[in-house]
Amino acid sequence: MGSTFRSLEHGKGLSDGSFYPLADALPDGWRNGFSSTGRRWREVLAEAVESEILPRLLAAHKANDIEAAEPGATHVMTVQAVEAFVDLIVADDMEQVRAVADRMIVMGGGRDALLTDLLAPAARCLGARWERDICDFTTVTLGVFRLDQIMKETESVSAMAIANVGFDRRILLIPAPGEQHNFGLNMVADVFRDGGWSVSTACAVSGREMVQLVAGEWFDMVGISVMTDRALKGLAENIQAARKASCNRKLCIMVGGRAVLGQPERDRPLNADLIAQDPQEALGKANVFLEATVTDRLHQYKTELVDIG
Repeated sequence: MGSTFRSLEHGKGLSDGSFYPLADALPDGWRNGFSSTGRRWREVLAEAVESEILPRLLAAHKANDIEAAEPGATHVMTVQAVEAFVDLIVADDMEQVRAVADRMIVMGGGRDALLTDLLAPAARCLGARWERDICDFTTVTLGVFRLDQIMKETESVSAMAIANVGFDRRILLIPAPGEQHNFGLNMVADVFRDGGWSVSTACAVSGREMVQLVAGEWFDMVGISVMTDRALKGLAENIQAARKASCNRKLCIMVGGRAVLGQPERDRPLNADLIAQDPQEALGKANVFLEATVTDRLHQYKTELVDIG
């Protein structure tokens, strides 16, 4: 992540999940299973705003608000630039938002820079405005969906990348059983697709459904987003059951999300192989793990050929 992202991530606002409940503004799918009391609603929106807002949030309320970037130059997003971009989102000026996003991709370091240096900070800025009562929940929710719209519009088709690796790397991304969210998972999915992976997602699954998914289809890896502490209960048992049922005997389980963020010791009690702090780290660890697995498979195959001969 860029320096601007990290400064906002560890500053005030969305980083601590501090949101006020405005249940009536949420879509039905978000309301189900959650109480209308403070902490849970804060967790829901914190997750929503923290993640899936990936693509095009580079910011420039007007051309004057953001310094022109030279091609090839490092584009550092200032707090003021992010604020200006959020103004565009709130105003529903999608034409200008798209123009800013395109400019960021071309001149600011590509789509990766757009997703990490603009989108995430803009999402946190949007949530911080709600926390300070600058925007109501309806405005924030609409802003999140506009960001999601931009993300989908800029989604890269990774068929060429997948073809170039010589084999299909497959990952299933799901929220922890009992949780309902897809905003952050969409962000992770986007990064993995750009990295050449074939991605399947599910927005809400039970432990039994998770087991059925891995039993019925081959996946190299399952990524589980754990946003709340309550979702940790029973997760280790569900992961163990998924391993036993999987048609891939070497299935890798990766966990991430707020409930495990900054607590790497939690991966072992959860029966997980890997823990990731953000989408880019998740992709890097997944690639390293899979490369090692493929190498092991090749050695095993060669050994079997020798034995047969």
